[in-house]
Amino acid sequence: MLLLSDVRKKLLLLWLSLSVVLLLFFLVQAQHGKYDGIEGTAWGWVFAQLLPALCILLAATLARRHTGKTVLRWVYRSIMALAALVLVFVLLTLLGISGGSAGLSLEEGFSRSWRYLLPLQALLCTVLGVLFFKKESIFLPNEALLRNHADQLLRQAEGPEALNRRRALELFVAAEMPALLDFLEEKIRARDTGDAALNDVLLLKNNFTLLRKNTDTGRLSVEESRREYQRICVATISIIECI
Repeated sequence: MLLLSDVRKKLLLLWLSLSVVLLLFFLVQAQHGKYDGIEGTAWGWVFAQLLPALCILLAATLARRHTGKTVLRWVYRSIMALAALVLVFVLLTLLGISGGSAGLSLEEGFSRSWRYLLPLQALLCTVLGVLFFKKESIFLPNEALLRNHADQLLRQAEGPEALNRRRALELFVAAEMPALLDFLEEKIRARDTGDAALNDVLLLKNNFTLLRKNTDTGRLSVEESRREYQRICVATISIIECI
């Protein structure tokens, strides 16, 4: 699993890198007079391909919402592949339009490309919006996957500076959630920095208490209890990775 903040950085880097390549090609073509007479159409087309996703990524960076949320690796890889595919497809389309493929004029080429580029852009922007601005993850990892992830983090936690993380991970692997949340609260309070993570831990403690109460009284089904426990576990792992 990856932190949402790390996913955002990698997506932004990918988008900016490929956008620079596309813009350089476009500028070279424009400098040689390729788009004379249709400069407005050409520039509008390029900006329409690059700006929507870029604006979402920048807004997510500035808003810094749900930064502790985790993303499954296969979800991360799929979104990265989709973003790269969209930009590569845009670049290939621009190459085809500039080369006069299918005997179309430049203006006709730009106009017709919307038929297949617009759905791709809409799909990508929808995915990015859900990823960065929806509070809960769409795909929750099961308990086995969470334990495996915690085991990996435990093996990587070395050195005296990682003692608190090791202890927290040991409690997580042992499924000692009340003790784990108490431990996290104690260590975060000890920082005395007004860390926002303290509010997250207190909220998780409250959610866990409500979960046990609602489960014991039968207000939640087995499936609802399992999903709520998974949400708490995902959020807790995110906090542990930051201490």
